[in-house]
Amino acid sequence: MHMMKAIVQSGYGGPEVLSLREMPIPEPQAGELLVKVSAIALNYANKLLREGVFPAPSPLPAIMLAEVEGIVVSAGSGVEGFQPGQRVTGVSMQGFAEYAILHTSQAFLLPDGFPAGQGMLSGGITAHHLLAQAPGGISSVLITGAAGVIGSFAIQLARLQDIRVIGAVTGSSDKSAYVKKLGATVAVSRNEEDWLLQLGAAAPEGYALLLDAGGGPAASQLLPLLAHGGTAVLYGNMSGKPVEADGNLMAFRSLRIVGASVFAANPADKLRWHDEMVQAVQTGSLEVPVNAFALEDFGDAFAALESRQIQGKIILQTA
Repeated sequence: MHMMKAIVQSGYGGPEVLSLREMPIPEPQAGELLVKVSAIALNYANKLLREGVFPAPSPLPAIMLAEVEGIVVSAGSGVEGFQPGQRVTGVSMQGFAEYAILHTSQAFLLPDGFPAGQGMLSGGITAHHLLAQAPGGISSVLITGAAGVIGSFAIQLARLQDIRVIGAVTGSSDKSAYVKKLGATVAVSRNEEDWLLQLGAAAPEGYALLLDAGGGPAASQLLPLLAHGGTAVLYGNMSGKPVEADGNLMAFRSLRIVGASVFAANPADKLRWHDEMVQAVQTGSLEVPVNAFALEDFGDAFAALESRQIQGKIILQTA
């Protein structure tokens, strides 16, 4: 039996519930690819999976879900459009390992010369899906968690879509320069006393779209900044608290609150968005900064993620 190194989750809690073990290399089934993984993306969702905030997709102990990048080794029956030796990326249900299974519905091809570690664009696909939730074209957007993976993609994609006013909310003021470099027209930290006033002054007529990953009281405070007919998109709830909305505000301004998940996005749209972003990375119009750690140093990588001080994507390299 051929074996591989894998990060296995045995329970819920801190990094102590994860361990590096030898596991059997999986076999691809119908419609699946076996991928030799070169890089694994560590996203905030992995912290929530580890803690049990998000339910684990498999009974524990199990290898955690992750976005991966690598080379196709073999394919199961019925696979079309993919072959061994091709570079691919996508979300694997058990991706924290040297080898992972990708279903073809979740796999995207990458050019051979594409920069290592920069092909994991699921955060960008999510950002595309979120920006598409507002009816018609928009001239302004307000983005929370703006220095995170999805937030930083959303800022850059809004800029590429010629959205005139891009408001960015971060957790600390030292990230303002980073998000402004990405294209934000105004960047504030929730630690600033006048953060709401600054955001309001940047968009006197209100924001057409709010993208919020935090939920809770902070999101509730942002609803009055929406323009008439504006849309608030909730795609996460990192605070673990509900969003409260003033019924009169919602009614008189004709506001909408919608939930959005990239798993509900149209597959054809996801493929188109992915290909557009690959081209944008190649031309330099889309930036995907990478902070790399060795697979064995996953504890340090989680610590960096949870410090909220890292700018850009955190990846684990398998070799």
